[in-house]
Amino acid sequence: MSSKNQPEWHVPENKVSLPTLKLYNSLTRSKVDFVPKNGKQITWYNCGPTVYDSSHIGHARFYVTIDILRRILSDYFNYDVLFVMNITDIDDKIILRARQNYLFNNFKSETQSLTQELIDQVRTALTDFAQTKLGVANDGSMLNVAPSKEDPKYLLYANTLRETVKIVVSAECSLEENDVSLEAAHQLLDGSKDVVSSWLDKEKGDTVTDQKVFRELAAYWEQDFMKDMELLNVRPCDILTRVSEYVPEIVVYVQRIIENGYGYVVDGSVYFDTKAFDGKKGHHYAKLQPWSAGNEGLIEEGEGSLGSKLLGKKNKSDFALWKKSKPGEPSWESPWGLGRPGWHIECSVMASEILGENIDIHSGGIDLAFPHHDNELAQSEAYHECQQWINYFIHVGHLHVEGQKMSKSLKNFITIQQALEKYTPRQLRLCFLLYQWDSKFDFKESSLTEVKNVESILNNFFINTKALLNESKHSAYESDGTHRYRNPEKEIITLLREKQTTIHAALCDSINTSTAMSELMELITKTNIYLSNGRNNININVIETVAKYVTKMLRIFGVVEHSESREIGFGASGQKNIGNVEDTVLPFLRVLSGFRDNVRDLARQHKDHSEFLKLSDKLRDVDLVELGVSLDDQEDGKALVKLVDKNELIKAREAKLQAQAEKAAKKEETAKAKEEERRKRLEKGKLAAEDMFKNVKGEDQENAYSAFDEQGIPTHDGQGQELPKSRIKKLKKEWEAQKKLHTDYLAWVQEQGEQNENDESTSSTN
Repeated sequence: MSSKNQPEWHVPENKVSLPTLKLYNSLTRSKVDFVPKNGKQITWYNCGPTVYDSSHIGHARFYVTIDILRRILSDYFNYDVLFVMNITDIDDKIILRARQNYLFNNFKSETQSLTQELIDQVRTALTDFAQTKLGVANDGSMLNVAPSKEDPKYLLYANTLRETVKIVVSAECSLEENDVSLEAAHQLLDGSKDVVSSWLDKEKGDTVTDQKVFRELAAYWEQDFMKDMELLNVRPCDILTRVSEYVPEIVVYVQRIIENGYGYVVDGSVYFDTKAFDGKKGHHYAKLQPWSAGNEGLIEEGEGSLGSKLLGKKNKSDFALWKKSKPGEPSWESPWGLGRPGWHIECSVMASEILGENIDIHSGGIDLAFPHHDNELAQSEAYHECQQWINYFIHVGHLHVEGQKMSKSLKNFITIQQALEKYTPRQLRLCFLLYQWDSKFDFKESSLTEVKNVESILNNFFINTKALLNESKHSAYESDGTHRYRNPEKEIITLLREKQTTIHAALCDSINTSTAMSELMELITKTNIYLSNGRNNININVIETVAKYVTKMLRIFGVVEHSESREIGFGASGQKNIGNVEDTVLPFLRVLSGFRDNVRDLARQHKDHSEFLKLSDKLRDVDLVELGVSLDDQEDGKALVKLVDKNELIKAREAKLQAQAEKAAKKEETAKAKEEERRKRLEKGKLAAEDMFKNVKGEDQENAYSAFDEQGIPTHDGQGQELPKSRIKKLKKEWEAQKKLHTDYLAWVQEQGEQNENDESTSSTN
């Protein structure tokens, strides 16, 4: 046995210092190291929607952006994320909308015809709307309750009032014309719904006692929201909570806050005592936006439109934990009487119930930072008697539309469904990826144009790569004795490694997807330059490696929907069930068989080779396009076969044909213009050179010339004086030019005559 030992093993040295993940934390207003409290596990609470209306493009920006962050933390950084989201189904907006819809629908169903009484009722509603919403008295004067004209709602209310007046006038005309039909009555009510609903709620809102009215509205819009999220490829949350299902826990939570000395009861409602909380046991009120703590406008808005003036509050910054229910509002039993949860308490209770007294991440829109999130923090830390309930608060930036705040009054309000009629879910996600998640985002046409260009570059890269890979399978085991891993290939692999490093650094830098996408696009651009060398001069494995990395990153970002790690590109969306082999293959075989038949027919007729080329072009531009196949002619004379979406190919073909038609039309227009210019020039040659100087008048209206040579060139002026030789020489040049022009004119006339004869001959033959 040998006594020789193994040599010493040297520990490798890591020459690259990897960055650590940092997140922008609203609690510090800076980027800080991300340190989960439990190793690789993350607890995350996300503010969900208040479900009372259609979700809009602002919601899309928020939920898709949060989905991107969540995917990156779980799929890139490999954290185990427990993601909780709530549905707010008890809220002033829901109560108002549900009550108004219920009362309006009942009123409409009871209406049988158009009457003067009905018109008078709508006019009464108009007067009430003008007073309550715009502060306009019956005499047209402004009341003290008039809202500011700077208020974005002012314009909306004014437009509603104006349009309703038109509807009422139209109804009065119908009544004068004896049109008292149910249709006319419904036109009046539907056109004045906002005004009438508001009036009915004021008159009869307290009579609505069935709690199903409120739950049914919330359930309808919750389902609508979930459909939108599915269309946007937003992952479902791990745990979904609804406020209405946690009311008993909310009551217990509020009771404990009172017991801890931070809440007090006033006439059946419970308020949080911000002064008692602030500064006690290391507590701080308004951690996120301390400068907003005294903003009465934001405080009042946070209490909801159905909140009372909160008489009996100890401090103006105090807020409702529990609201005493008034007639016409949903209610639950509590130690303080029938009531309902305040807005802010819901998130504290549901997040605490599931995730405990300390949570890694809480997310929401920046508009919720104060008072909602600041109040959440205060009441939760008051309940748990802790100094830090949330470790990282992340807020997605505002969304504007074409530089303006989105508002129905500005008519720039875009629902998710409306956005999806114009843009695909992939395009919207790419759009949000190209901007930093915590910055303000301007949703505008130019941004989406840029996104479509990015999508096209990505798609073309994937299509070309897959086509080359499919083609290479036929010669995978052939070798000419030389390798193709030289400097160009080394440069691409080196570039890939560099981009992997810079993209990792970008994602560590508070998940900077904007920089990450820019680096990915630069990688693709330079790889495309390498591809332009031609398929015989590239290493397909190098291209495949790049394409797999790009696909992996886009899958992590949620842009690529399929989960199969081996598939490159966007995948064949919506084509999961491809049917049996016959259904798939036969359309291609029929095209091949038809092409063969046509080739044989042309060969039998001994047609010129140009006819075969036309047939080949038809196969490429028509037959295969209908099957979603693109033949991309290459420099070596052989086509690269690509599988592309049929509709994209048809659009490209139509665009090409349109461009050709426009080019032909422009060419024809240019030819016509040139012909007209030629005609005008030739018309000048109608006069023979021998006659061009005769009868030319001088300054005294007499003939300019009195004698000519045999060619008709003047020799003497009108007074009989012999012309200077220089003058005669100049006139001779003019004569020679006219002689040529006249000759051209005569030839043109003859040409026109022959053309007319041919046209007549053809016409008579036909």
